[in-house]
Amino acid sequence: MKETARAAPVAPWGREALGALNATAALLPLALSFGLVAFGVAGAAARPAALMATVVAVVLGALAYVLLGRSVLPTAAPSSSAALLLGACVARLVQDPAMQPATPGGLALLFAAAARAVAAGGAGLVLLGLLRAGALVRYVPQPVLAGFMNGVAVLMVAAQLPVLLGIAAEVLARQGVAAFAQWQWPALVAALATAAIGWTVQRRWPRAPAALVALVFGTLVVLGAQALGGAAGAAGVTGAFALPAFGSMGLAWPEPHPLVRLADGTVWAVIARHAPTLAATAGLLALIGALESALNIAAVDQHTNRRTSVNRELVALGAANIVSGLLAGLPVIYLRLRAMTTFAGGGRSWRAALLGCVFLALAFALTLPLIAHVPLAVVGGIVVMLAWGLVDHWTRRLVAQWWRGERTPETQWSLAVVGVVCGVTLVAGFVAAVGAGVLLSMLIFVRAMNRSLVRLRYTAAEIPSRRVYPVALEERLAQLRPRIAVIELEGALFFGNVDRLAQEAWLAAHEGALRAAPVPGATPPAAAHEVRSAPPGFLVLDLRRVSTVDASGAVGLAQLRARLAREGTTMLLAGVTPDNRHGRALQAQGVLQADGHAADGAPWPLHADTDHAIEAAELALLQAAQADLATLAVPPEGNMLLDGVAAERVAQLVPRLVPRRLAAGERLFAQGDPGRSLFLLAEGSVSVLDHDRGQRFVSFSPGMCFGETAVLDGGGRTADALADVPSTVYELPVGLLHELQHDEPELAAQIYRNLALHLSLRLRDAAGAWRLAAG
Repeated sequence: MKETARAAPVAPWGREALGALNATAALLPLALSFGLVAFGVAGAAARPAALMATVVAVVLGALAYVLLGRSVLPTAAPSSSAALLLGACVARLVQDPAMQPATPGGLALLFAAAARAVAAGGAGLVLLGLLRAGALVRYVPQPVLAGFMNGVAVLMVAAQLPVLLGIAAEVLARQGVAAFAQWQWPALVAALATAAIGWTVQRRWPRAPAALVALVFGTLVVLGAQALGGAAGAAGVTGAFALPAFGSMGLAWPEPHPLVRLADGTVWAVIARHAPTLAATAGLLALIGALESALNIAAVDQHTNRRTSVNRELVALGAANIVSGLLAGLPVIYLRLRAMTTFAGGGRSWRAALLGCVFLALAFALTLPLIAHVPLAVVGGIVVMLAWGLVDHWTRRLVAQWWRGERTPETQWSLAVVGVVCGVTLVAGFVAAVGAGVLLSMLIFVRAMNRSLVRLRYTAAEIPSRRVYPVALEERLAQLRPRIAVIELEGALFFGNVDRLAQEAWLAAHEGALRAAPVPGATPPAAAHEVRSAPPGFLVLDLRRVSTVDASGAVGLAQLRARLAREGTTMLLAGVTPDNRHGRALQAQGVLQADGHAADGAPWPLHADTDHAIEAAELALLQAAQADLATLAVPPEGNMLLDGVAAERVAQLVPRLVPRRLAAGERLFAQGDPGRSLFLLAEGSVSVLDHDRGQRFVSFSPGMCFGETAVLDGGGRTADALADVPSTVYELPVGLLHELQHDEPELAAQIYRNLALHLSLRLRDAAGAWRLAAG
């Protein structure tokens, strides 16, 4: 899905203009510092050209992006990171005597070299956009994005520390860290007062241009204090209040213009000496510009509930950087600050971004004389105010939760990632920060996914299958069912958790065997080596709620099956058939054959659901105990419906029953049919199924009766009844039951008592299953 600015809702021109004005007021103080950060090392002689480079970027470069971009708010501008990168490059270049400002033509050559780095970085941005590298940002976790944005905010403040503390750039360059011992408290007070004015305006009047108001009032306050300090100094009072200001500056390109020198062979010869430095700078400008722009676009999309094609925007930003570079401007990125202040002021479309370019051009053209009187500390205070606005709101909420005592592991891990990414951003830069953040998030993801996949764990003694067995077989199964361990899984089965699942499954299988037949003097945790002597058991793994199985998960399942098989335990998979998604995944990973056998040819029991898997294990246990249900036949005289009835009365009743032979798959009755008979199962198996979905409700074994619900309440059949195998049933019609009530009430009463006992047992089993599931 791609959003275009032309398709986005637009505001009236008046509101768009207010948004543009708000962004202009916010960006103007920063813009005054971008050029100085990039070219400040070149000295005072480079200031006019540095300021011009800023104007080119925030006006012409941004205008190119407005025309080419398709974001809802196509706002581009230099950033602190891009200016710092270019500044590092300039610091290397000025070491060449040919590029020193004092050398004739050196300043123009310096800007020409920097311009080529910016233009080359723009070409790199275009390439990254065409390679669709911007889509990768969609996979950056929220803590990484938040840490990155917080790091940018801190970097903005860090870049202004000398200004905030009243330390001259020349002193800092000469003395290094020792210069901070000479900090001036008036500068810090002026900066904090300006920031406080801006925060107050933002809080009380959200749509007002807070940065512009802070700039004006902060300057007036400082100038007023300086006037009072000057009067005090004239009266002989020490401690006059004096802060450095921008001073007189104009807009000027170095001569000859860098664009004119594109074909100058001398220029290319000098630049060739610095090709590694310029190439590295261009590459970093492209990479960091792409990364920072993509993250900013993601953050703005999150705020505006839009979705922007990042790759297309990178191409447009690359073209804008080529334009800016050819005109000796600074590199530009998609600036979140410019977009958010535009949005906060009422701007909603490209028209606000276009007006912002116009307003900035007018501001620089008309206000330069006034800018000379603006104290640097005031600009630093505005940067602090704007930086606080860039601190991620999600991070603030997490910190507030942590402060209130809501210190869940998830909150602490998220804050840890934010802190690491923010710290690495400050120390090692943006690329290292995002790399560290993504790596840390992957580790946290694996840790989270390495939590147990086990949703529910029990034995067949707690939740047996839905097959109803004769009383004698049920008594034997009651002793054998603890050997059937069941584990219901939920989530993704992948390389990060398959080993833990294997350990839990192995313990569950053998603990079940020990519970069924304990080894004297041994306990499951303390004597795991003793489980080899326990009777063979079964492990059912229910994969119905597993979302995906990767190659490691598939191989891990196969290895677990083989390991358990060597120890006498059969592993059954529920929710897996050769033709469903999990079965196809296991086949694709080479651990399962199309016929349902394992890759080594060994049988691997697969079942559509847990119920059928447990039933298969129950039948296998009975068969091992010489009680094969498949050969079981119970004549009507032995059916549970006639328990407690005198033999002579049974002998009189049985001939009146109607025998019926059913083929495998034949329907005995359908859902909605009238309940005209009870059925006594003599041979085979009959299952009661949901008419629409085919889900099994219950299966009956020889010696059991069924069909009583519709007979007792007079309603229709509640489900279908189908023969699983060739079966024989005896039908007891309702009419015969009514005759017994009239002619032989004691016999009828005993039949009803047996029906009540039958229903009670089934209800008790269902209640146990519900209780376990709820717990």
